[in-house]
Formats: sequence, structure tokens, C-alpha cells
Amino acid sequence: MENFDAAGAKVYVLSYDEVEALADFKAAHEAKFTMLSDPSSDVIRSFGILNTLIAEDDHPWFGIPYPGVYVTDADGIIVEKFFENNYAVRPGPEQLLAAVKGEEVILEARTVENAEVTVEVEFEGDSLPLGITRQVVARFSVPKGMHLYDEPVPEGLVAASIELDEHLEGILAYTPVSPQTRSVTLTGDGHTLEVYEGDVAIRLPVAQNGRAIEKDDDGRWVSISGNVRWQACDTEACGLPQEQRFSFRVPAAFMVLPDMGSGEGRVPSMNGAVHFQELTARRQRS
Repeated sequence: MENFDAAGAKVYVLSYDEVEALADFKAAHEAKFTMLSDPSSDVIRSFGILNTLIAEDDHPWFGIPYPGVYVTDADGIIVEKFFENNYAVRPGPEQLLAAVKGEEVILEARTVENAEVTVEVEFEGDSLPLGITRQVVARFSVPKGMHLYDEPVPEGLVAASIELDEHLEGILAYTPVSPQTRSVTLTGDGHTLEVYEGDVAIRLPVAQNGRAIEKDDDGRWVSISGNVRWQACDTEACGLPQEQRFSFRVPAAFMVLPDMGSGEGRVPSMNGAVHFQELTARRQRS
């Protein structure tokens, strides 16, 4: 919270859980942010973020929102949002702070240059906890008068992209986050394509599901590897497609879990089993 306070950001959490469950969570973790209970899902529905992947029956989780974060400016205008369909995945604090500050965090840079474009490939974050997304970031510096292509492109052209190795087990890739593009119409065949110009950052959110963890005497680790691909063009011609390898080995970690059974990262004082029973009873009464 110190970093959020320093950035002038206030954190609010809205949850389908009962007030008592949120109070136990806050006490167990000495949380400093405000937690709001919405057991009838009234606010969740008004924002249009009710999780419709859960059947409307007696399932105790029906009523929860899609996991997500809104970042607003001082006037309450939404400037960024982070949402995933996977209930077990959350954006990391680095992503949220970057959105608050209007900047991006740079860690572990790998740099390669060709004759026209400078590319840096970075892993954003100091670890990859279970259930938390971090980002592989490719930063391109494109000379004036040149551009990179966004997807989709016709056969023969290569769009700028970040691709994980196919053999990686337990590393999950989500929808890439890209900057704004502008439209360019090719004089030869009339195709209208979207292009990037200037300083460009393309981000690939990644997560791990536990199967990617490697253990040694120094702790738990996950390995993330793949390729960044691009092709630099001007209004008359394109250079050859380029590809840059990247590989990161970062500490793995567990997300904090209530005491629903044995396992690492679980916090008995959160009284998770008790609150789950109450949540189940609430669904059956509704």
C-alpha cells in the first residue's frame, strides 16, 4: 500500500462476500484499503460485470463479478481497466501502479538492435505468483518514416507480436495489450492495415497454474521463453522479418488463500470455511 499511497491512489475493493468475511480478511492481513460488501450483487449488476460463466442455480459463487480492476482519474473518469474471464487470475500491482502513473515499469531488460529498429524485451514484476498476471513487454523504437504492423496482416507481412514457446507447460498467455494504431492503405493492392509508429510497447499478460514451477535449493521458479516478431516498413518497401528470443527465470509464489484446507499460502484466521458455508446457505435461501 505504501507505493499506492505515494502515487496518490486510493484502493477500494468490492466483493460478493458478507461483511463479516471481509472483516476477517482485513484483520488477518492488516489490510489498509477499504472493502465494500455487495451480497445482493446490486452494484456488480449495475456495472455489467456479473460473472455469467457461473450457472444461475444453487451454486454459492453465483453473484460474483468477473475479476477486474477499474483505474480512474481524480474526476472519477475510467482511464484503464483490467479484466479476465478466469476467476483465479488477477493483475499484479505493477500493472495497476503503471496505469495510475501513466507509465510502465521496466525490469530485467534485454536489448537487441538491428539497422532500423531498437527492441527491448522485459519481464514486468519481481515474481510470478499463482493466479496473478505479470507482463512480458516488448518495447520498439521505430525510426521516423517507418512503421510496424498490427494484426491482422495479409500473407507475406509480419505483424509485431510476442509469442510464447509452444512447449511451455503451465504458463498461460492472455490477450495482448497494444497501443493505438493508425490506418495505412497500401498503394499496391489497396489493403488498409493498422500500424504502429514511434515508441511502441506491446504487452503480453502471462500467468502460471502451478504446473510450471521448478524447485531447487534456492526456492521455486518458473521459466518463460518465446520470441518477439516484427517487420519494419516505410511507404515504399519493407525490411526482412525480424525475430528476437527472450527467456526469463523468475521466482514463483503462491497467492494468499483462506483456510479451505491444507496447502501453502493459506491463512487460518480468515475463517474461510465458515464464510463459505454461510455463502452456500445464502444462495440456497435466495
